[in-house]
Amino acid sequence: MSVTFKTIVQYEWRTFLRNRHLVLMLMVLFLFGVYAIYYGQSEINTQRETIEAIVDLEQEEFANYKASFAKERETLEQERTHDIASRPSFAWYRHGYHAILSPHDYAALSIGQRDLFRYYYRLTGMSLHYQLFENEIANPANLMAGNFDLSFVLIYLFPLLIIVFCYGLFSAERENGTLPLLLVQSVSIRNIILIRLAFYFVLIVSLALCISCIGLVTSGNPLDKKNLGPAIIWLSGVFLYCAFWFALMFLIISWRRSSAFNAMVAAGLWLLFLIVAPGILNIVVTSKYPLSSATLAGLTRRTGLENENDENESREVIMEFLAHQPKLKGSDSLIRNNTLAKAYAAFTSLKDINSKAEVDRYSQQVMNRNKWSGGYYWLSPAVNLQNIMAQVAETDLRTFLRFQEALTHFHESITDFYFQRLFWDKPIHLKDYSHLPSFKMQSDPLNKNNDWTGLVTMALSAAVVFFMGWVIMNKKMPL
Repeated sequence: MSVTFKTIVQYEWRTFLRNRHLVLMLMVLFLFGVYAIYYGQSEINTQRETIEAIVDLEQEEFANYKASFAKERETLEQERTHDIASRPSFAWYRHGYHAILSPHDYAALSIGQRDLFRYYYRLTGMSLHYQLFENEIANPANLMAGNFDLSFVLIYLFPLLIIVFCYGLFSAERENGTLPLLLVQSVSIRNIILIRLAFYFVLIVSLALCISCIGLVTSGNPLDKKNLGPAIIWLSGVFLYCAFWFALMFLIISWRRSSAFNAMVAAGLWLLFLIVAPGILNIVVTSKYPLSSATLAGLTRRTGLENENDENESREVIMEFLAHQPKLKGSDSLIRNNTLAKAYAAFTSLKDINSKAEVDRYSQQVMNRNKWSGGYYWLSPAVNLQNIMAQVAETDLRTFLRFQEALTHFHESITDFYFQRLFWDKPIHLKDYSHLPSFKMQSDPLNKNNDWTGLVTMALSAAVVFFMGWVIMNKKMPL
């Protein structure tokens, strides 16, 4: 370490300690970060408690069904429970299975879409589309306010801190009359600025990484196999994001303008990257891929057979449904048994069959919007990092789209289990409870690839901006 470098660093450290406002800013931002971690964990813990409660309810429900096979039915309630447990004509719409998107350990650090989309559903053999779109569980007032999680602090507040620390590194010396003294030193003014910039880079990045490590450690074990990769990606993203903003400040400083100009331009770029660019991107994607949920809203209206007492209508509905079900071919010979139950089961399934094209079109439009937007994340490092953090925490839109897709397969397994018994007039036995449908959702390796792509994009952006600043500074400042 050269004497010059050591001297400048020591001077900057003493200057920093004497400036109580800067020290206070760091302390306040640290407290904001700690609170953001607490806030995110409290939100996710509430969701975990909800998940635990619904799992207990489901286990209790099916425990009662299984218990009804092992004991004598002495009361009307016990007889009713056994009917629901053993008769498919009741069970197909009474047995409820919970499909749950459990939160990742790091979901507390970037809540993402978990406050917007449902993370669990109770599914029966009834219409899937009705059960998916019947209600909203999010509070619009809360959605408007957003979430004060750690990703918000890192993405929105840390750039402001970098701007405050760096906008006057050169201009303040000129405005205070100390620039001529620096110009006569043996070390160039460019190197002095770079050393000072590096000092604050280490200071602020250390704070960002420290807060991130606190969040990662308190939210889950970073050394765990499922968390190690996400933790590395998170820390790398924070480092590169801060590096981009320091490179941007270096570019602004290289223009050798006044402190007011530097602050104004830096604030304008903050607004551009964090407010304007995402807003314009949203407007463009909305016009390019418009969405209308009016059709989906119609799926939530309760409908039924026009005349339950009309046996011919019931048979027509059943026959129309069986035409779509090769697995149930031949069961029409039993159409006279439990006709009404079969008719309603067929009717709800036909609703899904008839609305499938519209629902698929809507889902495809959502996927197209997400894919198109992802191609322009490089325009804003803030949007890029936000997407990376959401993917790390598995709270991104793609995860919830995969959840919706998994729900479709799960519902198919539920209807297969019950309709095979309902339409073939087979009772449900105790041994059948060992083969109940279960929800499964495969991992998505594409998200990890997108994370690394986002990091490379951010690193290139920082390098390009820094290089531009280097070229301009070499032209405008003596070496």
